[in-house]
Amino acid sequence: MTSIAFPTNPNSYITTLSQLVDEIRDEMDDTGYSLVKIYRAIARAEAMFNRMIRVPQMETEVDLAVTQEATDLPIDFLALRAVYSEGNPDNPLRSMSPNGLRSQYRGRAGTPQAYALENMRLVVGPVGNAMLTVLYYAKILPLTEANPTNWLLRDYPDLYLHQVLAILFAKIGDRERGAENLAIASALIEQVNSAGRKARWGSAPLSPMLITQVPGSRI
Repeated sequence: MTSIAFPTNPNSYITTLSQLVDEIRDEMDDTGYSLVKIYRAIARAEAMFNRMIRVPQMETEVDLAVTQEATDLPIDFLALRAVYSEGNPDNPLRSMSPNGLRSQYRGRAGTPQAYALENMRLVVGPVGNAMLTVLYYAKILPLTEANPTNWLLRDYPDLYLHQVLAILFAKIGDRERGAENLAIASALIEQVNSAGRKARWGSAPLSPMLITQVPGSRI
């Protein structure tokens, strides 16, 4: 079985973009390595993080004013957690497929009771004015000179470091160091997601819920 050696040096001092750049250049033994190439590698790493990581730190709530059948979702939307209308008690909307929702409600007017996702839009049925609360996973705020830090860099600077190094070492043809850093980054992603699951559910066993039938096929 292959073992992965994690670095033992502390990474807590890497909390900003400039500190990350300095550490990357130090690991590459090149204090003048192209900043443009580092920034491009960081952007590629962040695209991968957005595909692979789902943790409570990424959850965002927004109030969405619905006035028609389809409403645009926020531009930082990644995945949906819940949709409900505020009340006493709150009224959660049912999740349906776009075909199932349109087949059942056919665009008729009324208070929204169900929703579907289609082409970065929230589609509701029946169709009527409503203020809905949307809980969703938001994209990780990218690192830029204007925004030099984010929650992922503060909490897991080593993940940023090793994923970017994996990209850059592969780019310069150092396959061994690229593969080593990629293995470390992949293991760290598992740790981040595992920590997120524990933060959400704790260590107690989950209680199963009965399966309910949702009209229409999922697409």
